[in-house]
Amino acid sequence: MIEPNAFIIGKTVIPWSAILIVFAILAWFFFAYSFAGKEKKDRIAVLCMLPLSILFSFFFCRLLYWYSNQSQYASFDAALTSRSLTAFSLLGILPGIALSAGLIRLVKINDDLPGILDTFAAPTAALSGLFYLTCFFTSACRGKFTVTNPAFTRFPVSVITTDALGNEQYRFATFFAGFVLMSIVCALTLLFYVKYAKKKGATLCFFLLFYSAVQFILESTRYDAGYFPFNGFVSIIQIASAASIVGATVFYSITSVKRTGMRAVYPILWISLLLCIGATGYLEYLVQRHGDMAGRIYPGMALSCLGMALIPALIFLSSKPKLQKNESKE
Repeated sequence: MIEPNAFIIGKTVIPWSAILIVFAILAWFFFAYSFAGKEKKDRIAVLCMLPLSILFSFFFCRLLYWYSNQSQYASFDAALTSRSLTAFSLLGILPGIALSAGLIRLVKINDDLPGILDTFAAPTAALSGLFYLTCFFTSACRGKFTVTNPAFTRFPVSVITTDALGNEQYRFATFFAGFVLMSIVCALTLLFYVKYAKKKGATLCFFLLFYSAVQFILESTRYDAGYFPFNGFVSIIQIASAASIVGATVFYSITSVKRTGMRAVYPILWISLLLCIGATGYLEYLVQRHGDMAGRIYPGMALSCLGMALIPALIFLSSKPKLQKNESKE
């Protein structure tokens, strides 16, 4: 961890994390605004969503963090008013943006709800990545697994931490991995948005697939993962990720079958997806029980998580030929 404070002016301390958070929000806004539709209502919708999304996302991020860490606070009000820059669950960003988009639709500023959410998909991936990077200046989000191989005991693979006895340890740099992976998700989502998406809501589903796959494995490596109070095995983010992948797959499957009819490749892809989901669940169970095998388990989990995102995307993209003929009807 490097020096956490950027400026100290008298009694006022401005940490680097706060500066990066402000930068992330501004980048998210200008990114989304640049991809807004040409119509005036599209740009107005983006402008209106900025304050609403900040407000709602802050609330949900704190709510989810408090729910899985209730022992740290006397009440939810105490969690909500905390000045901590690490007491957040990034998952709360998604319902915050979705709720603000729903309100924009409700008051008739812009009726195209799927289109609005498509516009915010890639920017939200970038926002999440920059939020992960803020942990570079704090002690949060260090991996729960130690790195002992001398070849990897250095940044960006690992970072130095101290245990309760003051002994130095190298732990997996989960926060930096999150930044890198979310940057890749942002680039892929942007490419999909520009080149492939012809149906409203398709870009949102593409983002959810890869965002969820990344979050699932990152949450497995964190020592501060957020669990349900009654369940200390599968985290809230992992359950939400699995639900998002299933929902996006259903959307893509229905859309693809309507476009092309039932193809022989679809059942093969569905079965492959089930195998990837099963493999991911088994590997998560295995790494929970045998943490010393993490170095051998996570490469396999990375592949199975990639399959959970890539296979549904292939279902949708495999219907592209017929989409090109009939895209004017959509």
